[in-house]
This record gives sequence, structure tokens and C-alpha cells, in this order.
Amino acid sequence: MTQPISRLSIKRIVISLLILVGIPFIEKLIESFTGNETIAFTFAFTLAGWILIIYDWNLFGIHYNRCKEHVGDTILYTLIGFILIGGWAFFNRSFLQGKMLLPDKDTLSKYFFAFPVILLAYSYIQAFIVNICFKCLTDHLDIREKELLIILVSGFSFGLVYTLLFTPFETTLLIQTYLYNVILVCILSYLYNQSSSFIPGILAMGTVYLILSIL
Repeated sequence: MTQPISRLSIKRIVISLLILVGIPFIEKLIESFTGNETIAFTFAFTLAGWILIIYDWNLFGIHYNRCKEHVGDTILYTLIGFILIGGWAFFNRSFLQGKMLLPDKDTLSKYFFAFPVILLAYSYIQAFIVNICFKCLTDHLDIREKELLIILVSGFSFGLVYTLLFTPFETTLLIQTYLYNVILVCILSYLYNQSSSFIPGILAMGTVYLILSIL
């Protein structure tokens, strides 16, 4: 499918991306009180995710309606995304070793009562944040008949942003994580361009990260 013409204003794009940029600052603030990174990211992801959902409610509604109108495409590209992201995540954990934002098992064991909230934050909420923010970052690019270009631009640009925001400044780790994030976002961009909705990307990435978090 061809991606529709942009519907987002510059103001909406900037504010949405500023919410993304605010996540690591909120995480550090909460961690200074709790002393626990997983709890801090759970709070930061949840807060940012709900703000984005409320602020970009119309955008979310548009993509949800496209999802309902093309249920077959949604199911197909969710499954394709699950296979691609799952395979890439497995390769990363086994060989590449890029940093993935996942909860630590000690926190999940210690704060068992918060288990569902932590899992939700690190899986579907994180997936929602990634998908809606990479969409905002590349929204005004003219991509008609340039699908491969927009997939690569999305991967390299948003992959860089997400890497710099959430990865410690260690050269090797930055390179490994950037490569992981580039391919991840390229997959999400591919799913979006094929289905004209970011819902398959959210469902596919969220499910893979949920499984990884439980494992």
C-alpha cells in the first residue's frame, strides 16, 4: 500500500518527539528516588506512552480504523513482523549484543506485585512509543514511489535518536546498539508502509519484547 499524505502538524511532531526525549530524564529523576532502573523506566515509559496516546489520539484513531478496515493485512503483517523482529532480536542477544530496553529479572522477582505493569511498559507501551515517534520523525517526507528510501531513512535516523537517548556512551556498545535499532526500525517502517498502519508494528514488537521480558 502507498502511505497516505501527512496529517501531522510541525507542532504536533515536535511535541511528540520532545516527549520521547524527556523519557531518559524522567527515568533518571525517578531512579534517584527508587535506586532501581527497571522501576524508573516502567514509570517513564508508562507516563510518556499515555501522554502520547492522549495527545496523538486522533492519529492513533486513524491508524486503528485502518487496522479494522484491513484486518487481513493487519494479521498478515503482524505475523511477518513477529517473525522478523523475533529473529533479529534473537540474533542480537546471541551475537550482536546491542542494548535492548528490557526489565531485569531481579526486579521482576522482587516486585512481583508490579509484574504486569512492568511487562506492559517494556513491551507494548515501548513499542507504541517507538512506532509513533519514528512516524512523527519521518512524517513530512514525500515517500510516494520511494518506499525503500523511507524505510532506510527511518531506520538510520530514528535508530540514531533512540540509540543516543537510551545507550551508555561506550563506543562498542553504541555501534552494536545502533545497528540493532537501525534494522529494528527498518522492519517497523516496512510493516507500516505495507499495511498503512503502525498497529502491526506495535503488536509485533510488543509481543516479541513481552516474550523476551518473561524469558
